[in-house]
Amino acid sequence: MRAIKKAEKLFVLLEAAGIIFVLICRLFMSNLYTLCGGNLVGVMFGSVNKSIWENCKILLLPYLFWSLIELMSVSPHMRRFTSCKTISLYFLGLSYIGLSLIFGAENQSIFIAALCTALAFVLSFALYRSKFNVQTLFAPSVFLLFLFWAVYFSFTPFPPQNAVFLDSESGLYGIIPTHIDLGAAALDAMYYFS
Repeated sequence: MRAIKKAEKLFVLLEAAGIIFVLICRLFMSNLYTLCGGNLVGVMFGSVNKSIWENCKILLLPYLFWSLIELMSVSPHMRRFTSCKTISLYFLGLSYIGLSLIFGAENQSIFIAALCTALAFVLSFALYRSKFNVQTLFAPSVFLLFLFWAVYFSFTPFPPQNAVFLDSESGLYGIIPTHIDLGAAALDAMYYFS
């Protein structure tokens, strides 16, 4: 009984520390592309432009990494934990994208990231502690994790042409070429939307 309470306290502590970890990693990963000189590591794990997707992606990867740390530290029920974290991962991504679209791409602040991250951790903890039979969602959760990785690694180099992937500074999609005239791109984008 005492070991269960100790493990539960550790789990609560790790959930709270996860919020701070994800936000610190977000700050680092937002500059990773520039720090790595535009190489593959920076492209896949950093933010290559100021689009909503790129800012969302640098929240999702640290969230998944912290979930693995929690899994190894606390040793929770594997199927239940995986289902809860997958649901909260998708909640984090969709809520961040939704709030960023509502408040505008140029207003993507640390506040939206902090709010969505905190809510995702609270959701995962609440689902894990609830009486819902979420472990029955293990197979769909594994499928959704594989789908997440496919989307993650394909949308950065080959982004669809929609508002979520549009760079708010240049009006372009994906990796912005270094030789581009951003002023001309902005004027072209203004002409296109008028």
